[in-house]
Amino acid sequence: MKMYGTASKHKHDLVSRLGGSHIARSYEVLRRGGVVVAFGHATSLIRGGRLTGGRRSRIRGLPTVAAHIIRSRLIPDGKKVIPYSIQTLKRRHPNWYREDMSFLFDLLSTGALTPLVAERIELDQAAEAHELLSSGSVAGRIMLVVS
Repeated sequence: MKMYGTASKHKHDLVSRLGGSHIARSYEVLRRGGVVVAFGHATSLIRGGRLTGGRRSRIRGLPTVAAHIIRSRLIPDGKKVIPYSIQTLKRRHPNWYREDMSFLFDLLSTGALTPLVAERIELDQAAEAHELLSSGSVAGRIMLVVS
């Protein structure tokens, strides 16, 4: 998904790359009053070209994200890092979650948001979709198509 509405033109490449040190890189290019919304944590689970799974893998990346959030609160430079987790939002604030989902679906229906679809794969070939995801080589989303 390209989110060009969130950054000036010369920062598009930075914003479009998720994973690795994207929070630190994004923080560095902010001007005073800027906010980094940390999301896309799943991309930080890629280790050695493979997507790792499970709760332990997700927890492993949390100290890095937490350090950036704490740093943004301790250093008086007028910049902030805030986390966004749709799973947490759904669990803690179901009404906000429904509002966010409604807003996103409205953006999709009007064409204001166009997800990057890397592959369309028949449902009976779902194993191939899993292999592609595990390879870490897919730029975009994989859609499973029901014939």
